[in-house]
Amino acid sequence: MSKIFYINEILEFAVEKEEESKAFYQTLAQIVDDPKMRALFEKLVGEEEHHKQFYQEMLSEVEQKHTAGVPHSEEYDDYMLALIDSSRKISPLTHIQLHNLEQALDYAIGREKDSIVFYVGLKNYVPNSVKEKIDIIIKEEGKHFTRLSKLRQTL
Repeated sequence: MSKIFYINEILEFAVEKEEESKAFYQTLAQIVDDPKMRALFEKLVGEEEHHKQFYQEMLSEVEQKHTAGVPHSEEYDDYMLALIDSSRKISPLTHIQLHNLEQALDYAIGREKDSIVFYVGLKNYVPNSVKEKIDIIIKEEGKHFTRLSKLRQTL
């Protein structure tokens, strides 16, 4: 049996993930020597902050409300809860690992991929009026994935 699922849980998780990504890219921007890499990470910081603000705004507009009535299944609710739970269990890289740029980029690429999957699922829970904005964020996360993957290939 599925746990009662509230839209604010999903949005709180989205805010949390965007803040973690922002902090991660800020750290990378501070430790890399290459100015082009630093500029990329700083750009990602700004974009993740923008995403976080969007989800915070959505969160401030919703009440704690069960997602009943939204066309999805109990199985899909379980999937989203498992995705949130498994994502919270992945510990961020340690400071030492951050100095290994290959590992840091692999971690960042995985986070971006996970964000895309999560935000595609999020669209099943939000009103039609914000789905287009989430599509824009999904495309930006896809660009992050591509930029980071290309950077990783150069190392």
